[in-house]
Amino acid sequence: MDKKLLLRYILDNSTKHGGEPNIDSVIGKLLSDMPELKKDINELKKNLKILTEEVNYMSIDEQKNKLDELGGPIVRKHKEKQEMIPLLKVKHDFVVRFAPNPVGPLHIGNARQAIVNWLYRNLYKGVYILRYDDTDPKNKVPMKEAYKWILEDLEWLKIKPDKIYYSSKRLNIYYEYFLKLLKMGKGYICTCDKEEFKKLREKKKACPCRDLSIRSQINRWNKMLEHKFKENEAVARVKTDLEDKNVSVRDWPAFRIIDEPKHPLVKNKYVWPLLDFASAIDDHLMNVTHIIRGIDLQLSKNKQLYLYNYFKWKYPIIKLQGKFSAEGTELSKSKIKDGIKNGVYSGWDDVRLMTIRALKRRGIYPEAIINLIKEIGPKIRDVTISISHLESFNRKILDPIANRYFFVKNPVMIKVINPPPERTIKLPLHPDYPDRGMRSLQIGKVFYISKEDFENYRGKIVRLIGLYNIRLDTNAQFMGKQILPYPKIQWTPQSKVDMKILMPDNTIIRGYAEINITKLKPKDRIQLQRFGFVYLDVVKEDYIYGYYIHS
Repeated sequence: MDKKLLLRYILDNSTKHGGEPNIDSVIGKLLSDMPELKKDINELKKNLKILTEEVNYMSIDEQKNKLDELGGPIVRKHKEKQEMIPLLKVKHDFVVRFAPNPVGPLHIGNARQAIVNWLYRNLYKGVYILRYDDTDPKNKVPMKEAYKWILEDLEWLKIKPDKIYYSSKRLNIYYEYFLKLLKMGKGYICTCDKEEFKKLREKKKACPCRDLSIRSQINRWNKMLEHKFKENEAVARVKTDLEDKNVSVRDWPAFRIIDEPKHPLVKNKYVWPLLDFASAIDDHLMNVTHIIRGIDLQLSKNKQLYLYNYFKWKYPIIKLQGKFSAEGTELSKSKIKDGIKNGVYSGWDDVRLMTIRALKRRGIYPEAIINLIKEIGPKIRDVTISISHLESFNRKILDPIANRYFFVKNPVMIKVINPPPERTIKLPLHPDYPDRGMRSLQIGKVFYISKEDFENYRGKIVRLIGLYNIRLDTNAQFMGKQILPYPKIQWTPQSKVDMKILMPDNTIIRGYAEINITKLKPKDRIQLQRFGFVYLDVVKEDYIYGYYIHS
């Protein structure tokens, strides 16, 4: 780490605040300007502590001179607006689609797909389609609530679909197009044993059903639709080149029978399309021009091109993007659903998750998610993000907005003997924005500090932040107001309010907060000095509850 640069940040902060640096504010600005420092956060804090002690020995004039020597005040450059990677062959019409499976609300991975498509829609002044791919009522049974949840998540992410479709309500359209395939001799109904068909396909050989007459195929198809075939007795297949180098592409399945579908919106339908067939038909009929899909779905194009060639359609432009994952959290919706059922998670908005609902609950700004996804873009390489990466984007938005307040966890009461006569202290709501005003704290002899600080510094001289120096004990001794390199500890006065904070690991921190917080409102975001940013949920005269956002 460049210690001269760290010192410059400390001096820049200190000279703006009467010669007393605010270490939390310094850390916030450093991480905002250089997010890569997050990985060495403990080393960063250690270096800042040592350098801050040096600064505390300097007079305000010495601090200003040293700052000039190091290059002067920090000028925070605004990054040029980052644009998305241009897409190929964009002419007059531009139509994209976001096609989630409504098995739960959106998570950060889904958000990438949704946001990238939306950004391109805006860039090219096109059309954004939301299409619920909800045609698997057996293995990925849609949740009725999820349709609404997805719309709510998109709205929170500033996305307003131009058109909305439900694949499950378009079954008759898919039936119609498969019938056309049968009449063209490009599809067939297979009643072969599943394992026997698999062996034939691997040997590049046709099954006996493939060459039956068109009339026989249509009769079999009608029998499927009338549910005269049962599950696993018949499969509708698309004829392909049996020599295709990819085994899974050879005569791929388009429809299967589900005897007991559990769909929340559709009743009395037993023949259901597989995703590659339904999405191929829909993309054409909905005039989709560009598809941004994960690299794990690149084989879909190989399958769907057979349909497009048979119908003489033009295939959309494909933009592949790498796999997306998040460190330290579960993105599998089936596993999250099981976790909720088994009591591991409190719900889809459990703060340990990276669902959009959980991030919203924690107080993350939608703009932070959008900016993160915009930076990542539709890259072909795999991407793994950490929550700290998202936090760095959120901090840039939050730090200048959030007013500062005092809070101590696990509080211990102390009494200061012979304190100065002042009974009121005024502190800035935000150290960088003095025009925002001041907040007043009524002080006396009684204070609360954290149990950790009490045990670490008992018997030593410390400074109550923004106030004065004391020799710490249950009955503490006043030691003057001069700013000296003593450890600084957080405090609240005798007039305080109980506060609980839900942490990202789902634990609860309890403590006392300054009484000024009771003037705020739920959904306000604040910074508790030397603790972190908090999103308020409950604000009462005698009780505050909030969610920890990040440091």
